[in-house]
Amino acid sequence: MLEKPEPGTNWESFIKMLLKKLDIPTKEDIDFLHGKLDNLEQLLYQKQPGTRRQEKKSTVRQKSASSIVLDEFAKYPKGTNFKTIKAATGFDDKKLRNIIFRLDKIKRIKRVNRGIYKKI
Repeated sequence: MLEKPEPGTNWESFIKMLLKKLDIPTKEDIDFLHGKLDNLEQLLYQKQPGTRRQEKKSTVRQKSASSIVLDEFAKYPKGTNFKTIKAATGFDDKKLRNIIFRLDKIKRIKRVNRGIYKKI
């Protein structure tokens, strides 16, 4: 005797045949395409070593720390102290002391009194 096929099997095979004949994508097809699109987007946004774009260099140049300190000294023609310059520039003690030492050494500022400097 012939066995009766399960009722769910015929229905599922009928739907699959119908989707295939009408060229309707299944959930698996859509998930596969989403995965491929994600891979392509990742490749587009990655920096490739040989295909890197050349970035335009900005024409605006940042001032050096020494020039910033020198500009602050220029604001005080009679001279100013370390504390004032530190507050204006925001540099830490060591950095500011090194800058003042270098500017004094190359004769861009002059020591008026102890801790008081002015621009030459």
